[in-house]
Amino acid sequence: MVKTTVYTVSQFVGVVDEYLREGLGTVVVRGEIADFKVVRERLVFFELKDAEARVGCFMMRWELKTELEDGMEVEVTGTPALFKQSGRFHIRVIDVQLVGAGALAAAFQKLKLKLEKEGLFSPERKRALPRFPEVIGLVTSKEGAALTDLKRVLANRWAGLRLVLAPVAVQGVGAVSQIVGAIGALNARPDVDAIIIARGGGSLEDLQAFNTEDVARAVFGSRVPVISGVGHERDVTICDLVADLRAATPSNAAELVVPDKRDVAIEISGMVESVSEMIASRIAQLRNETRHAVVVMERQLAAPRTRLSVAQSRLFTVCANWFTLRSTRAVHLEKMLTAYSPTATLDRGYSITKSNGKVLKDADTARDGSELETVLAKGKLRSIVRRNLGLGI
Repeated sequence: MVKTTVYTVSQFVGVVDEYLREGLGTVVVRGEIADFKVVRERLVFFELKDAEARVGCFMMRWELKTELEDGMEVEVTGTPALFKQSGRFHIRVIDVQLVGAGALAAAFQKLKLKLEKEGLFSPERKRALPRFPEVIGLVTSKEGAALTDLKRVLANRWAGLRLVLAPVAVQGVGAVSQIVGAIGALNARPDVDAIIIARGGGSLEDLQAFNTEDVARAVFGSRVPVISGVGHERDVTICDLVADLRAATPSNAAELVVPDKRDVAIEISGMVESVSEMIASRIAQLRNETRHAVVVMERQLAAPRTRLSVAQSRLFTVCANWFTLRSTRAVHLEKMLTAYSPTATLDRGYSITKSNGKVLKDADTARDGSELETVLAKGKLRSIVRRNLGLGI
């Protein structure tokens, strides 16, 4: 006889709970939200139902990445379990994804309106991208076509870039938390100049991770400018609206983040040509100004030069006249001096008589026996006074 195991209630609940968790593991269940409620701002309870059954769901508030309400169709990812105290069966939810175009569109509009009122889409807060970034962070799947397109376009447009890949799941369970974490990790690096968030196109369900509040706030809080290249041209996500710049595709994001080296070369060539023309024009202007200044200067100097020439001529004439006059006077004086000189007087027959070296002017002063010296025009005579006849003889 097989012995039956007897369990206490708590033991039984524990065994079944363990069996459910380990036996089934993680499951994905689709249904409609019913009786949604948040308890104490941290515990989330709701039921998932279809036309024939219901199952309870439980998760923590911080794990909920999308706002839910009754009537939404969703897919929940979680583990089957039992509540220990009540023994009620439930799914311990770790992720919720909206399904169905209607539900996704309604959630999109609701979140868009909320964030718009808060100013997350305001053009005034959006920053310009750096003209020549050196390090670009990439938030995308490491296996997707978006990464290949980004690398190709960036390499073709601008050489020498350094790309820092922060690989993430771009849809499904854990995508939101991975995207938020990647944005934070790239912001922690001081060398990153810009961030590109990218994935290829898809349905609303495929792009749901980029239509969540957590991703929107991570992009809004980024210190590094963010370019959103999610989906195709027709796809508009919440991430696009919050980002500093929206690109139509991942390839377009690469085109927007760096200039094309050929365009820059043309721009530089144009700048060089423009500067050369400016320099040539300035040189021509200075040459004309110099020529004009020389002409003006020559005109200004012409009158003084003429006046100087006239003054020189006058000075020469005055000096010549002065020297002629002085020369004539000198000749006249020389003639007068010659005519009235003692030598000229002697030449006319006169003589000079000296007594004791002094000119004798009065005969009475010459005593008898005194020696006299007579100076003639030619030669001298010495004589002795024998008899002084005086003035009366």
